[in-house]
Amino acid sequence: MSRPFQHLLVAYDGSTEARIALDRAIEISRSWSSRLTILTVYQPPTMWATSMMIPPEPPADAERKALNDLLREAVRTAEERGLSGVRGELLQGHAAESILGFAEGEHVDLVVMGSRGQSATARLLLGSVSDAVVHHARVAVLVVRSSATP
Repeated sequence: MSRPFQHLLVAYDGSTEARIALDRAIEISRSWSSRLTILTVYQPPTMWATSMMIPPEPPADAERKALNDLLREAVRTAEERGLSGVRGELLQGHAAESILGFAEGEHVDLVVMGSRGQSATARLLLGSVSDAVVHHARVAVLVVRSSATP
């Protein structure tokens, strides 16, 4: 019998919801002996001028270091829980687009991510990364909710 999930991707930003998603991804990876990639996406603020968009600046050295430290901590957590070969990736861009592009380009079988539990109004105004990934992914997506999320 082949493994249903050979390569898992967990979207990780260090939030409580992302930590819960990481825990679930580690459990699934261990159960199915699957590869695990932990992905953090830096989304710089978009700035608009009167007639054109100003290209975003890359993250400052301090911010890049903080994000890399966050990733290293997540990878270490997975390794301490018995996984080997865990990969951490830091990308810059729109979060949902980056997650979707990475999942497709790296032949990911399952995307695991946390839910912020935003209200319907907040999702309408701000959009939701998890909603966008669920609606546009070509692979299975598991959105993990914390027990505190209504």
